[in-house]
Amino acid sequence: MVRVVDDPDGGKHCQTVSYRYRLQADDLPGSTLIRWEYDRDPPRPDYAYPPAHVHFHGRLDGEEVRGLHVPTGRVPLEYVAWHLIAEWGTTPLTDEWKAILEASIEGFRERRTAH
Repeated sequence: MVRVVDDPDGGKHCQTVSYRYRLQADDLPGSTLIRWEYDRDPPRPDYAYPPAHVHFHGRLDGEEVRGLHVPTGRVPLEYVAWHLIAEWGTTPLTDEWKAILEASIEGFRERRTAH
């Protein structure tokens, strides 16, 4: 989710309010393997997790692991795409995918520090 906010110089920009990027086995609820989450606004008081984190659901030493929250910083969508290509064999649309993602990530960093 994004919202439009005012800049100090009178302009406007989009600000990420929250995101939920999800890698799942199929369309069934509860089949999420990895979920990246971020919430800019303060969570409810009883929410024990950091505003930016990764959920993991899977098996470790034969035991099911659910609801593991690993703290992160904000994760741009480009890193999620990179992960899908590098780790899961997703076919990129172009051979230049890495350079395109790197340039876009640099833009994310610049925009994040500017506002």
